[in-house]
Amino acid sequence: MNVTDIQDAQLQGDKVTGTSKYVESFPKFSKSAKGNFLTIKCEEATKGETINWELSEAKTKGSGTLDEDGILVIQLHSNTQKITLKNGNTSKVLDLTGLTLSPSE
Repeated sequence: MNVTDIQDAQLQGDKVTGTSKYVESFPKFSKSAKGNFLTIKCEEATKGETINWELSEAKTKGSGTLDEDGILVIQLHSNTQKITLKNGNTSKVLDLTGLTLSPSE
């Protein structure tokens, strides 16, 4: 599965726009995963910096620390959710209201 199979989204500043495609099966995420997903790459994590993340209104895992690949894959249920990325004392809150979550077919 490629990123383009789950999304056509862009991150500009703190705004995420585009589309999160509904996925019937995402076994690399979990055996029974289906729904809307978003993938974001944080370059700071690839340079050895510690990046913690938190997803508001999460139905499953809602926080964690990125590993050195810097890739965050999260399952969404609403575009009113927010993603907070923290690097030491610096925080960035991503606005997902510009993201369309495609329904299941």
